[in-house]
Amino acid sequence: MTRMKLIFFVGANPASEGGRVAAAYRLAAAAADAELDAEVRLAGDAVLAADPAFVATVPGADELRARIDAAGGRRLAVSVCPRSVERRGINPEQVAAIGGRPRPLSDILIEVAEGRSHLVYMG
Repeated sequence: MTRMKLIFFVGANPASEGGRVAAAYRLAAAAADAELDAEVRLAGDAVLAADPAFVATVPGADELRARIDAAGGRRLAVSVCPRSVERRGINPEQVAAIGGRPRPLSDILIEVAEGRSHLVYMG
C-alpha cells in the first residue's frame, strides 16, 4: 500500500486560536513519529507563529512554542504560504528559524489532486 503525505493545514491566529496551531503540530509530530510523511502548513494568520516576539505576547503560548521547537528534531516538514508571510511582515530568517520553507498553495493542491498527499484542515 502506498501511503500519502499528510498535510496539516492551519490558518488560525495563534493569539486567539493557539490551540489549533498547536494541534496541527501535535498531529503532524505524531504522524512523523509513526514514520509517516507529514507536513505542517501555516497560512493566513498562522504564519505569525514564526515571529517569536509575537508568540511571546500570546497568553499560554508555552505549549505552542515547545511544539514549534520540537518540530525541528523530527522528520516533519513545515511550509508557509508565501503571500501570508509577505502580508504579515514575516521575514525569511523567521521562517527558517521554525524549520519552514515558502511553498505555493498550488504545489500542495497538485499533490492532493494527484493522490500523493491528503490535506487535513485544522482551522
